[in-house]
Amino acid sequence: MKRIPTFEETYTLQSAADAAGREFWFHNVVFTYQWWLLVAVSIIPILVWWRLVDRRRLFEIMTYGLLVALISGLLDAIGVETDAWEYKYDLLPLLDVFIAYDISVLPVCYMLIYQYFPQWQSFAVAQLAISCVFAFISEPMLVYLDIYKLIDWKHIYSVPGYFFLAIFLKWVMDKLITKSRSYS
Repeated sequence: MKRIPTFEETYTLQSAADAAGREFWFHNVVFTYQWWLLVAVSIIPILVWWRLVDRRRLFEIMTYGLLVALISGLLDAIGVETDAWEYKYDLLPLLDVFIAYDISVLPVCYMLIYQYFPQWQSFAVAQLAISCVFAFISEPMLVYLDIYKLIDWKHIYSVPGYFFLAIFLKWVMDKLITKSRSYS
């Protein structure tokens, strides 16, 4: 019969793995061209978004974007934890999520689509297009740059995730806005 490790044993292994990951990051990641690329990819979309955002709907659009960041970060952590994919390069060695995408690229793209395509049909078409861009252009480029490694995942699997995340959160926002207006 297989022996089940104790909590203390799993904690010790996890702690050693975390320490090794931080050591790897400090010696092999920070200040590489991939790391600088991630710094730029984290900052530039937010600057572009700030110039384009409809200030009259700022709270609504930011709420949508923060929900995107929260859920995409959670789904990303689940993917890393279940060994579906891994990130060799990231901005910080502290989280098992792809910070540049989860808190910048994805939310910014989704917020701009949310802002510029308020009707459901145009929103769905635009979101499907960006989902395909992320899955079939952005992800393979990250693999090529050795930033992202697929373990038990295929790019095609990402399309429904990107798409339904946006659809679900637009539905949530529509419900919240309707409910909020009913109290006004």
